[in-house]
Amino acid sequence: MGSATWDGVRARRLARCFLADRAGADRLVDVAHDLGGVHAQVQASAELQLAARVDGITQGDIREALWERRLLVKAWTVRGTLHLHPADELALWYAAQRAVAGASPDGSEELEAWRDPAGMLHPPLGHDDVKAIRAAVWDALDGRCLLREELAEEVVKRVGPGPRQRLRSGFAFFVDEICQGPPQGTKVTFVRPDQWIDGWQEVEEQDALLEVCRRYVRTYGPARPGDFREWFASRALQPAQARALFDSLGDELEEIDVEGHRAYVLAGDTVFPTLQPSLRLLPEYDVYIMGFREREHLVPEAVKEQVAAHARGRYEGPAGVRFLIVDGAAAGLWERKKRGKRIEVQVTPARKLTPAQRAELDGEAERIGALLGLEPVLTVE
Repeated sequence: MGSATWDGVRARRLARCFLADRAGADRLVDVAHDLGGVHAQVQASAELQLAARVDGITQGDIREALWERRLLVKAWTVRGTLHLHPADELALWYAAQRAVAGASPDGSEELEAWRDPAGMLHPPLGHDDVKAIRAAVWDALDGRCLLREELAEEVVKRVGPGPRQRLRSGFAFFVDEICQGPPQGTKVTFVRPDQWIDGWQEVEEQDALLEVCRRYVRTYGPARPGDFREWFASRALQPAQARALFDSLGDELEEIDVEGHRAYVLAGDTVFPTLQPSLRLLPEYDVYIMGFREREHLVPEAVKEQVAAHARGRYEGPAGVRFLIVDGAAAGLWERKKRGKRIEVQVTPARKLTPAQRAELDGEAERIGALLGLEPVLTVE
């Protein structure tokens, strides 16, 4: 059995998340591929994640790749949340989801009663209702790009008023295998992936799940079945299923010891680089944080206290805050605020920064300003 240190694990994850050495602008789609998608529940976060990893890109470049060139696509995939993926891979991610949920493409599951954040109680929907609503969504989007409100009304015309409020709620009910089209102002639109993406082809479900698992292990490993389960689909994928999935990869995986913590890498992929000095400002829901499941080796005690005192941190934990990352570990928090033509970046380190780290921090603020086309103003508390 091979072995590694946590410093080596951090170094490897930094490298494979393009946080040690950034990629060139021509590799934007490759970066999204290697990361296993870019969390995009907050669009600004997705753009900042890509800017932290790809040299010389702007908001306009990312949005052009999404809405004009259709090289990237925005859809509900990992953990049922919005992610950016290479457009030609969306069928793979949808198939992997179906393999976990055991659902057919027509969406045959039932929906329980649900109280939305505004307090409205939505009644349960049976198998036949859900199937009919999904079919109505698919039909309503045939050759069209619709706002959420427009889609809801088109579906109501076909099946009656029952699903109107669920469709309008802002959640992924009935649209979890639809992708987003170009926004209209601040409002999202929806399109059919088989029409939006050139060369759409369905993928066999179990093959897709195995491929997604391999990609996770490569980028975020060493990993255990439970790590993959939490990252990909914690509610739908049962612990026994996750273990069986790793078992089914057989000789494709190799066990490794990380300071007493046993986990898996792809067979033969046992080289761990030396940890080099680095500093990055990562936004909320950054994929490096989401993929790093052994949080005790990512967030030291002093930063845990900062997270616990933070409004989002109290409810979402490490996922919901913006981390200053030094040498692969959390070293403080930061915030951003747009004021006119300026972007204010306020950093609160948990420990004193060296002069070299302070210089890197200036560069990170400049990068954020360049992405947004705004003048950066950096404050370090």
